[in-house]
Amino acid sequence: MQRRKFLKYGGAVSASAFSVLAGGRLIAAENWGGGEISHLIPLASHDRILLKASFAGSRRNPVLRIGSREIPGRPGDTLGRFWSFTANGLESAREYELQLREGGTALVEPWPLRTAPAPDVDAGRFRMLVYTCAGGPDDAITENGVWRYLPVSTRRRMLRRGLQFNPDLAVGIGDQVYWDQTIARRWNSEAAQRSREFIWGKYGSFDEDLPVFGSANETTLTGCLDEQLGALYATDFRSVPLILSQDDHDYFENDEGTDEVFTFPPRNFTARLGRAQQLLYFPEYLPEANRPNHLAGARSDGYSESYGSYRWGNLLELLLYDCRRFISVAGPTSVFVEQQAERWLARRTADEAAVRHLIHIPSTPMGWTAGKWGEWYPDFLQPDGALGIENPKPYWQSGWFSQHQRILSSIAGQDERIALMISGDLHAIGSGMIHRSGGANFDTPVQTVLAGPISTGTGWPSGARGIEPTVPVDLEVEERVKPLEQNGFTIVDVDPDSIEVRQFTWLPEMGLDAIDNLQPFSIFRLRRNA
Repeated sequence: MQRRKFLKYGGAVSASAFSVLAGGRLIAAENWGGGEISHLIPLASHDRILLKASFAGSRRNPVLRIGSREIPGRPGDTLGRFWSFTANGLESAREYELQLREGGTALVEPWPLRTAPAPDVDAGRFRMLVYTCAGGPDDAITENGVWRYLPVSTRRRMLRRGLQFNPDLAVGIGDQVYWDQTIARRWNSEAAQRSREFIWGKYGSFDEDLPVFGSANETTLTGCLDEQLGALYATDFRSVPLILSQDDHDYFENDEGTDEVFTFPPRNFTARLGRAQQLLYFPEYLPEANRPNHLAGARSDGYSESYGSYRWGNLLELLLYDCRRFISVAGPTSVFVEQQAERWLARRTADEAAVRHLIHIPSTPMGWTAGKWGEWYPDFLQPDGALGIENPKPYWQSGWFSQHQRILSSIAGQDERIALMISGDLHAIGSGMIHRSGGANFDTPVQTVLAGPISTGTGWPSGARGIEPTVPVDLEVEERVKPLEQNGFTIVDVDPDSIEVRQFTWLPEMGLDAIDNLQPFSIFRLRRNA
């Protein structure tokens, strides 16, 4: 679809898209900050706030004023554009007024942000906006007119529609950036190379013999991520805590295992790119009393890069995990999730007295397969065009499915809580119930939800893979909504006795104005057993 068709379908962005609800208050979203702030993403727990921000130009000593306190910034880059601000010892369930300042001068007007309820407090309700696959270059159109990714302005408009539901938290599951390095060297057709140069050539290139920071790589990295992350979020989420988790593309690779290359586990350079992405643009997971400090990717101060948890009083706990950084390729002992982290997930899932609801949010979904290498499942595209296991998937590791079985059985083994996971990755939106996986039969099926992709353009992955997301051969999944290759997001409402899931979809032919009034195409409510 050509850009003129996008304009024809939608025209200018409507006024309603220029405001979001945050903490029950309507705040202006467009041109906030007067151009001083390039992007701003906060995360809040019951007693602290972590804020990541970038400025249009270099800064020397910005501070975050929160109440009567001033929190000095910590620089992330070598040029003074990227800063983080950490405020500890805050009161729970309180709305604070925040402001960025430098040298006694306000850089932007104040804005509100609320901390979460304390872990031991009865929290009546919680609402979450969740989605996946929001990354990708702007103006990403091939020479034959296929949009690899939606324009950034369209994605931003869709996220604003999600914000209009006034969520307490937003979660973007993996693939915050798309600029794969290894696969680029294997595109050998002239047309593919021309398309790649047109879409990604503006970023330049990385030199893996140089450090990420303090070299030309730093400019290359921030040039890419300013467009794919900074411009997408800008300051729209300043009053809505946002968790962004990581998956394969966040390490600047697609998951591939071939005779020529294994892209995962990430090599040193791509692992450092993934860490730099998080360091500069979005918060790490905040310390949480029930998450050990010794897990892989954890820092000594309790902050975590790969495995996270989020509490909302005694109502809800989220368990979030990156399935890529610590992947192993070791046959029957292979894992997606590092072993100590897996044991932590199992302990939190088994402790039903801790919170009334628990939701797993892995970066790689369970319940469906697209035949890719880096999946839980051995299913592979067969000569007849269907997925199966007769012709084995090259270099797939049996240990991945063994870990899948342990995690899934742990979730299904809860007596009173709803067995629920929400994930992304497959560029599709849908939901289902896993009744059986391999030799494990579940009396209480595991509810599995695909959150919905934000950025995917008119060239959906099934066109390249030759198959849409499909139930694996060795699973029994009752598909409430068969995965749809459509853009969208999910709203999750939690109360003490139930969880309601609303899913929203959009396609370019519906027109841009339709985004501003999207209504759910699927609604279902799940209830606790007791």
